[in-house]
This record gives sequence, structure tokens and C-alpha cells, in this order.
Amino acid sequence: MQNRIKCAIFDLDGTLVNTITDLGLACDYLLKSSGIEPVWTEDDYKSFVGNGAKLLVSRAFDGKLNDRELEEQYALFKMKYNEIKMNHAHIYDGMFDVVSKIKERGINIAVCTNKPHTAAVGMVKQLFGDSFFDVIVGASDDMPKKPDPAMAFKILKETDAKPDECVWIGDSSVDMESAGNLGCESIAVTWGFRPRESLLKYKPALIAEKPEDILKFF
Repeated sequence: MQNRIKCAIFDLDGTLVNTITDLGLACDYLLKSSGIEPVWTEDDYKSFVGNGAKLLVSRAFDGKLNDRELEEQYALFKMKYNEIKMNHAHIYDGMFDVVSKIKERGINIAVCTNKPHTAAVGMVKQLFGDSFFDVIVGASDDMPKKPDPAMAFKILKETDAKPDECVWIGDSSVDMESAGNLGCESIAVTWGFRPRESLLKYKPALIAEKPEDILKFF
């Protein structure tokens, strides 16, 4: 299997990059602007992320927003987060070298994230360089989000890879389910936003406790 891998698909938040501080601060800003004193911790926000920014906003407001209010707050979130998204974001130690080594093997490397596409592209290019990743696909209103495989199929088309020629690397159940829905192997990383125990039931091909463990798969 490993010798046939043509594309490595990476989640972004919690896998490649630690983004939780700025995601939380953007939500705190929305709450304060609405006259609500924020009570959520970073651990709370880690449990809120993974299914897209709109659901993150909904969870930050404890699910109490109606549809119109949610759309308004979501629009405000995207503006605020885009303004502050690089204030604390950083690549996890060791991840740049690991992804570089995979790239050196001639394997296409891609990012598939439920972060809004514009924010995702800007972050990845600023942290990794303009042409480091072969494909970056973030969330858009005209495409279903992970764990639906639609975004991943776009990556496969651009890299000329089949599902069984891919491996999905992520930190959450959303990524494990995405791999299953696509029909590829998965690698679960434990340094992200979800506890190790929550990933075991998906039976990933590998559990990575540190970035260099990912290379064991290859």
C-alpha cells in the first residue's frame, strides 16, 4: 500500500498548524461585541472546531443563534479571523521537515480543510511558502465540507490519484471519517485538537504521537 501512495492529504488546523488561540480570540470578539462575557477555554474551542467556521460560531454562542443571527455572526467572524489569523498561528515543531521529506519522495502533498478557502490559502502560503503544497482546498459555500469527500475528490482530480493511492493525515474524527468516505488509509495525529482515545475507534493505519512518526507509514 505505502509504495503506491501518490498523494498525502493533510488536515490544516490541529495537524499542520496550531491555530486554536486565534480561532478562540475571534469567537471571543464576537461574544464581547454581542454583550456576552466569554467563558470558553482553549480546550473548549478545541472541541468546537473541525466542522467548519460557521458551526464553530454557533457552538461559541452555545447554539442560541437563529439562522439570521448566525449568518451575521459568521460574516463578522470571517472578517475578524482573517485580520488576526496569523497572530499566534505556527507550524507544529517537526511538521515542516516531515512534509518536506514526503514531498522529496515525489508524492503530491495537499491540504484539505474546513477552514474557509481564502483564509486557508493565505495561511498555508505564508507559513510554508507560495508553491510548497501542490493543492490547497478549503471550505466554500458551493461544496460540502468534510467528512463529505467532495473536496478530496477535487484534490484527486488535480493530482491524478485514485482513492487507494492516497493517505489522509488528520487530528480529528472528521478527518478519519473523511478518509473512510474517500476510501483511503488514514494516519491519526495526537498533538491536535482531539484526544487520542477518540481516534482509536476509526482504526487508522498509524497513530502518530510526534510528527516524525508519520514517516513510518512511508
